[in-house]
Amino acid sequence: MKSRLAQLKSFRLLDTVLLSSFFLSGICALMYQVAWQRSLYSIIGVDIDSITIIVSVFMLGIGFGGMLGGWIADLAPKRRIHIYAVAELAIALYGFSSLLLVHSIDDWLVATGGGPLSSGAGSLLFLIVPTTFMGMTLPLLTMVFNDWQDSIGVSVGQLYFINTLGAATGAGLVPFVLLPLMPLDNVIHMAAFGNLTVAALALLAYAWQTRHSNRTLVAGS
Repeated sequence: MKSRLAQLKSFRLLDTVLLSSFFLSGICALMYQVAWQRSLYSIIGVDIDSITIIVSVFMLGIGFGGMLGGWIADLAPKRRIHIYAVAELAIALYGFSSLLLVHSIDDWLVATGGGPLSSGAGSLLFLIVPTTFMGMTLPLLTMVFNDWQDSIGVSVGQLYFINTLGAATGAGLVPFVLLPLMPLDNVIHMAAFGNLTVAALALLAYAWQTRHSNRTLVAGS
């Protein structure tokens, strides 16, 4: 009985750590979306075509990442939290280098003469990698939560709610609080540091889960 209560407490603590990290991940994702949109608008212009291209590419990457994350979650069931941390770390590294990539795309568009096709290709090349990693996070964590909640509906709903709440917070934070106080570069760097924090929390949860599993195995033997 005591062992069962200790297990439940451990899972609740893991829930809190991972849900907090996913809330922060949602904030960072929308910080990137708003900041990267503005960065791309400065080189491809602001009109209905550019808005449609950028939003479509963002959704394409997240959708593809969701499919990839689900496949990886099934392939490596014991390392899901670890892979989630790696995905967040990859987003952070991309965030730090994204401003240099925007300048490279600008030079490429000038060299090719611009145009809708070049703008779409540039946006795709710029956004597809980080958005794929963003999309991977939900299925990875969903399968983690489903392991101890044994309810895929509850796991998806809980995580989607937390991440969407974070995204809504980020969407309001950037235009109304951050951009009036700091340049766009700093907003992107702040989001990248946020992803580093998420990765650290995930690695903490992974170490915690691994230690708990080892203790369970020792107790069972």
